[in-house]
Amino acid sequence: MSNLEYGYLGPPGTFSEEAISNYCARYGGSTAACGSIRDIVEAVIADRVDLGLLPLENSLEGSVNLSLDLLYQHPELKLYREIVLPIEQYLLVQPGAGKEEIEEIYSHPQAIAQSGDYLAAEFKDAKIIYTDSTAAAAKKALSDRKRAAVGSIRLAEIYKLEIMAENLQGDLPNATRFVLAAKKDKDLGANNHLGEAAASDFKTSIICAPMVNEAGVLHRILGKFAEENIDLTRIESRPSRQRLGEYIFYIDLKGCSSDQHLSSALEEVKKISSYFRLLGSYPGTVIE
Repeated sequence: MSNLEYGYLGPPGTFSEEAISNYCARYGGSTAACGSIRDIVEAVIADRVDLGLLPLENSLEGSVNLSLDLLYQHPELKLYREIVLPIEQYLLVQPGAGKEEIEEIYSHPQAIAQSGDYLAAEFKDAKIIYTDSTAAAAKKALSDRKRAAVGSIRLAEIYKLEIMAENLQGDLPNATRFVLAAKKDKDLGANNHLGEAAASDFKTSIICAPMVNEAGVLHRILGKFAEENIDLTRIESRPSRQRLGEYIFYIDLKGCSSDQHLSSALEEVKKISSYFRLLGSYPGTVIE
């Protein structure tokens, strides 16, 4: 079993903690709570933890832009694993509190957004208040019968809260995709569940920016993968922060960067890019 330490977005009770706890139960290792996504990256860079668990996207609410931006800003980082966690949102209250008592509902913006239809229908007069984490929301609910929190069932266990409603996201499939990031010069080769040492189907992630920002440039980039029959699983654009209208692209592809066809396509894309970075080739994990 591994003795690696993983940083995650805390405090205990968050979906990040659930994802990394399940992962450690399978592969070993210890965890360290961090106060923000930025704190996770700083802990990895300062070697206070071996790897950091970054939330990357949610199936209902889309990308976590801060994580994307931090990966771009820190070229010393490399991706070593993907973890996908199915998400269920619960409405948590003090034991015995009634629905008619609830005046304020607290949670992280992502959790509120995922539960938006339910909250609009059932608590249209309640005040929605954002918190840094779902765990912070649970603490707010614990202090006042007029407050409720949106979060995981684990929060009910930790803070002794009562579940007033479940499945707030409705019938829509709700899952969050996380990635494990570490410094690329870190020796993790002995861990056969991380990076290219794993026995798994692989995904490869890159960041690139076109040499010239003109019509058809993205089509040319993607065409290099089509020529080699490489499947794209995701593409996302973010402002380059250099000048208005210039973007960088985050692209996920099926396969390992050492595969001949993918390697060839990556080399061709690199030639027509002003910025190109291989974020990593890594296995995926779906935690039920």
